[in-house]
Amino acid sequence: MRAILFPTDFSEIANNAFLYALHIAKSIDAKIYVLYTYLEPVLSATHGGQPELLGEVYQTIELNQFEVYKKKTQNLREIAANIGLPDVELIFMFEEGPVSAVVKSIVEREKIHLVVMGTHGESGFLSKLIGTNTVNVIKSIQNPVLAVPPHAKYQGIKRTVFTTLFREKDKEALKEMLIMAKAVNAKIDCLHVLHNAKVADVLLQTEAWQKAFPHDNIEYILLDEVESIENTIANYILENNIDILGVVKRNRNFFDRLFGSSVSNNLALHSKVPILVFHEEK
Repeated sequence: MRAILFPTDFSEIANNAFLYALHIAKSIDAKIYVLYTYLEPVLSATHGGQPELLGEVYQTIELNQFEVYKKKTQNLREIAANIGLPDVELIFMFEEGPVSAVVKSIVEREKIHLVVMGTHGESGFLSKLIGTNTVNVIKSIQNPVLAVPPHAKYQGIKRTVFTTLFREKDKEALKEMLIMAKAVNAKIDCLHVLHNAKVADVLLQTEAWQKAFPHDNIEYILLDEVESIENTIANYILENNIDILGVVKRNRNFFDRLFGSSVSNNLALHSKVPILVFHEEK
């Protein structure tokens, strides 16, 4: 059975992402590990003769966090029931530590296939688009991460985009995306922006990929670059009602440019379209 990890702070943004986690879990027959993390504050003894008070304070803080956690978990069960998915297996986890570190540990321990997170903006342009916690998780694990923005509304997954340079390493990511696409009966647009490459060479690469995936619901889209690769992709996604964008994160390359540039379409793109981030195969 497959496993999805869903880190949450129980906010409305996180609950919105939970809908995606539930529907995907149902489609691929997966269980969901629901993770709530907290950080203990750093306290110092105000009186050298009363160090035992620190232990009591920490215990009180943890108990308060746990009480919040217990109340909120019931809300998630109600969300699942309200959309007709009460049978999706939910496993609730309450752990202390930074989100990215705890996620990395659980991913390895529980053999997680996919991480689903709601996005929060904090500081910095990249963080405002995706959220600091989500960015840190993407950097810390090798598993796919689905980042669900605040204004994305689940209405089924019918059409997806997978951006590629037609590199051999991209095929493994496409195979992962196909698992989800087939489960929800979605089409994949395999998208390549022509940039400093001979069209004839790209056509040969496209033909090779068609032969590698002969029976899959994939359409190969080649676009001329307009202003930039990032802008071309953003325009295509917004104009074609794409439900999920799949990208391969290459070290400080395409991924950082797509989400780090100041192209206005990027803001519109990530406010509405969930992004499935894959790591490049080593």
